[in-house]
Amino acid sequence: MRHTVFSQDFVGELRGILLSTSTAEIYDRAGKVAELKDEPFLAEWQLRSLAFDPQLGPSRVVCQLYSGAREVTATIDAGDFHDLLGKRSRSRMWNNSRYHDAAVLVSVLIQEQILTVSPGSMQADLVRIRLPKDRDNEAGSSS
Repeated sequence: MRHTVFSQDFVGELRGILLSTSTAEIYDRAGKVAELKDEPFLAEWQLRSLAFDPQLGPSRVVCQLYSGAREVTATIDAGDFHDLLGKRSRSRMWNNSRYHDAAVLVSVLIQEQILTVSPGSMQADLVRIRLPKDRDNEAGSSS
């Protein structure tokens, strides 16, 4: 098995996505835009740190998020995303951004596995970010 590592670009791109904001359009009953407001990607969560694992180096990225008194540590192993590292999809439906595919996919998985859960409802303090088993074949990954 080959040794797979993340680049520093991956960490920078993931940080950029996590700290980004988008403009949400709120519509009235007539279907017209009634309000525009900035929505942070992290919603009610805050980024404490995002860096290579001190012991494993660039083969693992550790992301620490907090909201109030709740802190969650997410680990992201390069081996779980080896097929995507360094790739940038040209498909508008998948990734029409300046970011590499791995950063985009990991940000979506962080959103699904942590950000959409109320901090008070989180069951774990440590979350391993990876594709759910039912998506392994769709993404071309193998276990």
